[in-house]
Amino acid sequence: MRGMSVTITIPDDIADVLGASAEEREQRAREALALELYREGKISLRRMGELAGVGGDYWTAENFCVLHKAPLNYSLEDLDADRRAADVLRG
Repeated sequence: MRGMSVTITIPDDIADVLGASAEEREQRAREALALELYREGKISLRRMGELAGVGGDYWTAENFCVLHKAPLNYSLEDLDADRRAADVLRG
């Protein structure tokens, strides 16, 4: 993934909670950031999955949200759009 690097300083005891290795701590921080941006409605479910490192597949990203008790951002407008798409597919 091409992108920007961000460095933050946190207390050692918090870093230990995130993981034993630098890679594990980075992954946990990416997951937390991805979930929060998704909860705020700033990124899509698929983008959240990509940023969290679980992939951009809708179902995998949705499962990740469920595992982390993050509510799905699904509005009435989304429901209406899905219904219209289903109607078109049914003919």
